[in-house]
Formats: sequence, C-alpha cells, structure tokens
Amino acid sequence: MVPPSDPLHAPETTDDSTRWRLESEDLHVRNHDRRTEHDVRLEIRRDDELRHRGEYHLLSDQSGSSVNLLEAGEYTVSATVDDAASETATVRVSDDPNETIVVEIINGAVRITEGVN
Repeated sequence: MVPPSDPLHAPETTDDSTRWRLESEDLHVRNHDRRTEHDVRLEIRRDDELRHRGEYHLLSDQSGSSVNLLEAGEYTVSATVDDAASETATVRVSDDPNETIVVEIINGAVRITEGVN
C-alpha cells in the first residue's frame, strides 16, 4: 500500500488520467527558460543499442512527454541543446514516476535526471 503522503498516488489530489500519465511517462523534456526557445537532440541507448532518437523544438517554458516509449530498465541518455551544451547520464525507467528520464533546459544548459518532481 502506498502511504497517503505520496501526492502521486493520493486519490484526492490526482485524478486517474493524471496518475496513469505519471506512471506511464518514460521521457519528460522541459525548457525552463522563459524567454528563449531551444532545439534539443536526444539519443537513448540500452546495452549500446539505440532505442530512441528525437529532435524537439521547445518554446519558452514549454514541456513535453512520451508515455510507454521504453521497456523498464537502465538507459544511457545523451542530450544536446542548440548544438552546444550537452550531457550524458544513466537513468532507470519503470512505471514508477521516480524512474522517468527527465531532460531540463535551464539558462541554455541541459540537465538529465531521474524522476518527475
């Protein structure tokens, strides 16, 4: 049983469709820059095999996500912003919202973390 202090699973704060999206979301990309658009290029690999490649154009303060994109497991994620700033990280993906690939652009820099907050 999930403790009621977990807002992602508390029925009074999260409807069924939101809970489904959070539990099914494998990739979340967000541009935190309020005045700047960015181009983001992603590659997601597992065991050196390319599992997903995508290019995204994010408007200022825009985000997007992909659900049921990947099987549960550990992935190496590489992200490049505007053909300049780049980062690579290893992230675990599952139906747990704390195991989601999160790519964030902040002041033109890119950060890859695990888990939707």
